[in-house]
Amino acid sequence: MDWIQVLVIVFPVMFAIIIGIFYNNRRLDDVNRRFDDVNRRFDDVNRRIDDLRTDISDLKVEMREMRKMLVELIKKETVM
Repeated sequence: MDWIQVLVIVFPVMFAIIIGIFYNNRRLDDVNRRFDDVNRRFDDVNRRIDDLRTDISDLKVEMREMRKMLVELIKKETVM
């Protein structure tokens, strides 16, 4: 009879502990998923910043070429 009483007390407690562990694990998975979403957003922002940097460098190159052309035009005008 002692073992049955121990099982009646221990089994619900162990069951509650196991359910609590699974519930907390699920909540931790939700938190991890949110962190993954935030990391993905930061990666997107970084990718866009890199694209902007390449666009700016391309614009700089084009502006340098335009400047050279203008300087040459001005030189030709002053020589004439």
